[in-house]
Amino acid sequence: MKKICTLIVAPYAPVRAGLAALLRESEVICVQGELPGNTETLTRMLPGLTPDAILYEGDGLEQLLGILSRMPEPPALVVLGEAPSRELPLLQASDALPGWGYLGRDSEAATLALALQSAAAGLVVHETQTRTTPAPVDDVLTHRELEVIALMAQGLPNKLIAFKLGVTLHTAKFHVAQILAKLGAASRTEAVTLGARRGLIAL
Repeated sequence: MKKICTLIVAPYAPVRAGLAALLRESEVICVQGELPGNTETLTRMLPGLTPDAILYEGDGLEQLLGILSRMPEPPALVVLGEAPSRELPLLQASDALPGWGYLGRDSEAATLALALQSAAAGLVVHETQTRTTPAPVDDVLTHRELEVIALMAQGLPNKLIAFKLGVTLHTAKFHVAQILAKLGAASRTEAVTLGARRGLIAL
């Protein structure tokens, strides 16, 4: 069985060491290395590394996603955080990751290993219950959000959505995150599927 080479990224050395110790309990994970979470270090070193997945804990997720979006073949990403989460919408709105996971900071070794395996296989997994209850169809999405989900249905990434609508990339990401939250979707694909089922878009 191929081991998932994992890079640990966290701001504090004790946290990195603790996560590395947990991952070394698994027979399916190998720890490729550890990096602090500051943007300067990640920008300099991450593109030269080739992990299958990153296990991340910290406050700079948006910066990390920006770095990963510029890599030709970014690794999968598993983020440790709390519920309710401000990180989860960023993950849901990202189109740069092959797969991702979101877990609580107190997750056990087996849960971490499974999430890393799943994310590396291109799947989405999250343990914390942070989904929003879907709103009635009549007031689910604004006019602009309907435009955005229609472009999502065409498979357009955030950058092209921003270009098509004449808005900034940040605004496009915000609209995508809002769509996912309002529909109670865990991914862009699920949001498009739910939107089609509700008659919000035509596939």
